[in-house]
Amino acid sequence: MSSPNPFGPFDFEQLRRMLEQMGLGDPENIDLEQLMAQVQRLQQSGGGMMFGLTNADRDPDAAWRTTITAAKQLAAQSGADPALTADERAAVVDVERVAQSWLSQHTTFVETGRPARAVTRAAWLDETGDGWRAVIEPIIDGLAEALKRGTTEGGEPDPMTQMLAPMMKTSASLIYRDRLKRELAQVACDILTGTEIGFNLLGSHDVVLIPANVAQFTQDLDADARDVTLYLLLREAARQRLFHHVAWLSPQLMALLGHYAREITIDFDAIAGQFQPENLQNLSIEEVVAVGEKVRGSFFQPASTPTQLEILDRLETLLALVEGWVDHVVARATAQWLPNAPQLEELVHRRRASATPVVGVFAELLGLDLRPRLVRDARNLWAAVEHHRGAAARDAVWGHPDLLPSTEDLADPLPFASGEDREDRGSEDAMDAELRRLLEGPGA
Repeated sequence: MSSPNPFGPFDFEQLRRMLEQMGLGDPENIDLEQLMAQVQRLQQSGGGMMFGLTNADRDPDAAWRTTITAAKQLAAQSGADPALTADERAAVVDVERVAQSWLSQHTTFVETGRPARAVTRAAWLDETGDGWRAVIEPIIDGLAEALKRGTTEGGEPDPMTQMLAPMMKTSASLIYRDRLKRELAQVACDILTGTEIGFNLLGSHDVVLIPANVAQFTQDLDADARDVTLYLLLREAARQRLFHHVAWLSPQLMALLGHYAREITIDFDAIAGQFQPENLQNLSIEEVVAVGEKVRGSFFQPASTPTQLEILDRLETLLALVEGWVDHVVARATAQWLPNAPQLEELVHRRRASATPVVGVFAELLGLDLRPRLVRDARNLWAAVEHHRGAAARDAVWGHPDLLPSTEDLADPLPFASGEDREDRGSEDAMDAELRRLLEGPGA
């Protein structure tokens, strides 16, 4: 029986069909020793079907197209994705022009020259497909390598480990993409603008809005829908200006993700230990599935090495600097023209702190958790840099990754803002003391 939730964790009917294809008869009365023997025969023969893995799944291009198609189908099951009207398209273009004119007064990063567009959920998935692939394939490769290492390190593996290793290595892509399609479907149904996740995966620097999701987001808000759209487009336009003019930013983010993937480790013995050969005769199909879920969970929450933790810290800091810069520049741009900007900013902050799919997708797939406090610290730092050195110097910090502030600078922004070396910081003057008090807020 299939789960009624399109994003559910397991499809029993799919398992039933898979076992029947393997010639194992009724899954309710399965002989698990026969199952293990059949798995070994399939591995030795290189058959076209192994735990649902087809020849098409082994073609990376075809496999990725299948993943995006499946994500679009799941997204369609969760809610309507209406075709865009001419009025919706025109409204995004008109409002984005206003947003760009406001931003131009407060950043040296000029407009990208790319059009503003409204897109559907399905179109967003299509346009970000190659970007997601660039993020995910190194992780899949890292999982496969981790599984390979798990069978060759630490001496001779036991027979159960030897039997499971090839199956799981070959199936790593299928297993991960099964999870990925569900995550992407949820993000597509939640994301408001093209790069709200903090990465530019669009393949362009267009300012993109998803009207169906914005309408869903604003339906219960006590705020003018046009003001919300303007505020969201201001943020998106600011983020795209940054990605466009800071040429190293997106490659640096992708390089960090790739490095993280190469450091993936998996406790393979613990996975194999979920299977107890002496109990095979007595396990029910539900217990087999439960073990499978534990195994699958181990792919998405691999043990974190010190190197991985260091990489995640660098990723988190860089993403916080991006979002903090956007917060600061948009606050400056709206101060004169949008009286309810503080309320709209608070909406964004609450959304960032909530468990939405957009916020959680990298936590689910990578263990990357962007702390709202770090973004607030980054905004304070950019404000302090502008106060001390001006907007042009603030934007010039993005000129090279070595110029960027560290995590320690986010915690104590004034020495960095004033251009001091951390070792040479002196006593702060009255202006610095007042700025620190304002940045830290009451009760800090």
